[in-house]
Amino acid sequence: MWLGLDDTDSLSGGCTTLVFHQLLDSLPCGHGEPRLVRLWPFASRRTRGNAALAVEIENYEGIAEWLDEYWNKYILPLKGNISLSEHDSREQFPSDPGMVLFDTQPDPELYWKAVRGEATFIDGGIQWGGHGRIGATAACAWPGNNSTWEGIAWRKGERLVDEGALKIVDGFEGTFLCRDPRTERGLISPRGPCPVMFGVRATTKSVAKKSTQILLEGSSPTTGSRIFQTNQASWDHVSGCSKHTVLRKEMMKGGHIIINDFLLSFREGGPVNLISQFLTEGDEIAVVGMEYERMLHIEAIKVLHSTAKSRPICDCGTRMKSMGQNQGIRCPECKNISSDEWIEVERIPPFEGWVQPDYDSRRHLAGDLSTNPKW
Repeated sequence: MWLGLDDTDSLSGGCTTLVFHQLLDSLPCGHGEPRLVRLWPFASRRTRGNAALAVEIENYEGIAEWLDEYWNKYILPLKGNISLSEHDSREQFPSDPGMVLFDTQPDPELYWKAVRGEATFIDGGIQWGGHGRIGATAACAWPGNNSTWEGIAWRKGERLVDEGALKIVDGFEGTFLCRDPRTERGLISPRGPCPVMFGVRATTKSVAKKSTQILLEGSSPTTGSRIFQTNQASWDHVSGCSKHTVLRKEMMKGGHIIINDFLLSFREGGPVNLISQFLTEGDEIAVVGMEYERMLHIEAIKVLHSTAKSRPICDCGTRMKSMGQNQGIRCPECKNISSDEWIEVERIPPFEGWVQPDYDSRRHLAGDLSTNPKW
């Protein structure tokens, strides 16, 4: 059987991972690996991290009745929490918890719809609550073939993680997005009022478990911790890589750049935006991004070929100059004349290979193409 949960929190606090952790601790039956599944980042009613939770549980007689009682006592009261954002202009919605229970795992197509676009309710199984049922169902439907892991701990009071412990964990082979190498700021702890102490990401369960234990020893008191299998760094939210020749480029107010009328590079993209500024007509690029409102939001970019026209160098080592329109070129030193007015010169971009935003500006679903080139 598959159990899913979503949308119990708001910007003012709360945490669906903690609610799910407590539910798992209370279950009267055994269960498999708990799953934290990130969904489409542009969903209109997404929660802060747009993540839903799911787990496969043992077939237990009376589980539906037990879950119904648990729902009414512990989860339904979380409905309706809301807080406005000071940094996000999009409409904020009250929390609308949803829980689902299926005899068999839902069709994976439900996951793909919810990770790459706006999904909606489906029939089937036993369902409780409102909007959260969409994410809960998608989390149950996640195939889990391409996964990473995250160790999450929840705080009792203050949020404090020892810097030395963080440096140790950041040095492990297999952890990722623990610290921003540009600013040296830790990336494992949220800044808002939610109860999460830290969330450490890793490519294997064993590394996530080891890292979590080290961080627990160097943190303020916690109420518990758990290792989740996740779809983070999977790139599941994009359909693939595409190649383009730059035909035109427009700098927008605020620093955003539009390439070929549909490739959008945000100012906040840092290195991605710098590459976009570098590009000129005729350049060939590869991009990875997410489609939204007929635009492709660039999350990774690579310059494949870039050239510029230049006057050739004379045999004497001096750059030749034009003698006038359609009159050829001449060396200002030895006076040699040539009709070949231009040559193609390779332009070197400010960054080589795949370029992505700085660590603290990347989406949860975006992997590191510099260390794991998927395309």
